Amino acid sequence: MFGSALAAVGGNTENRLSLAKASHSVVVLIDGLGWHNLQDAKAYARFLSSRQLDSIRCEFPSTTATSLTGLATGERSGSHGMIGYSVFKRSNQKPMNLLTGWGSVDEAKGFKKVKSLSEAVENVEVRVIGPSVYKDSGFSAITMPNVNYVVADSISERFAKALRVPSQNSVTYLYVPELDQLAHKFGVSSTKWLEALEELDGELSKFNSQLPSNFGVLVTADHGVIDVPSENHVFLDEFDWYVDSVLHTAGDPRCNFVYLSEGADLAAFTLALKHQFGASAYVCDSSELKISGWADWTTPTTSEVAPDLVIIWNGNAVAYDRRVAKPQYLKMIGQHGGISDQETRIPLIKLGCF
Repeated sequence: MFGSALAAVGGNTENRLSLAKASHSVVVLIDGLGWHNLQDAKAYARFLSSRQLDSIRCEFPSTTATSLTGLATGERSGSHGMIGYSVFKRSNQKPMNLLTGWGSVDEAKGFKKVKSLSEAVENVEVRVIGPSVYKDSGFSAITMPNVNYVVADSISERFAKALRVPSQNSVTYLYVPELDQLAHKFGVSSTKWLEALEELDGELSKFNSQLPSNFGVLVTADHGVIDVPSENHVFLDEFDWYVDSVLHTAGDPRCNFVYLSEGADLAAFTLALKHQFGASAYVCDSSELKISGWADWTTPTTSEVAPDLVIIWNGNAVAYDRRVAKPQYLKMIGQHGGISDQETRIPLIKLGCF
């Protein structure tokens, strides 16, 4: 998608979406606004709902680190290596948070596997408009290097600055994290989340009314969100057979990454998981993920961090290993990471000359 936005203004990238030519492209990424979330809240998003609401699929797992790296590189996780929210690195036996856990920009650059589109494109200026907290982050260094990062801490300020074009043949990436943050804390059915969506929808409507004729805009998301009540929480550390076999649990609550201890019996452990949880979860290894088409983590790029197994929760459930999960994570209502339609189906809305 980002590659198509670059191609539309003359970049040397593939125009997979067949976008019309523009002098300036804007990609608006609304974190956590899935296609179903938007459909369910139409009354609070009258402008967006009035547009032609196409949809696409995000990458697996349906989590920000993986989806945004895919957007920024045009590659799948087997190539770019950002396979989830958190992983366990076998070489040093340490957990890694791939979204927010970078100790420095240099550490993040050392993990980087492929070039981002902002590095590879020629003759196109790329800028990012987003909150100040992400300007010098390790994740930004991986996904959006060599850009002009414009700080704007409010949603309205971001859209106002997006109208100030830096130059012809340029692309703006505008990031909106607020809905995802509110969803985790209060849920997508909450008044706070719905009011934030309504505010965002109003800003997008205003922005659209002010677009020059040669602007093309794409509005999309990185994943959807489902609300999970606390009574649907599974605590993996309650099972002795799990604790005895597992060195570390990472990933998301909707998609647990399981790293077994040395000497653990993979086949026996897999059977134990399937017996315990039955149809409540899909249990699979990297080879099964590859066969299914969800992800190829059998590559050299992912060998150090790919889990032995993933537990993908079906229905409306999540699981935590409280030996490693931070207490505040157990309070989250809005969840994502799984393969349900609600989590993986995201909107694709075209505005302006697109």
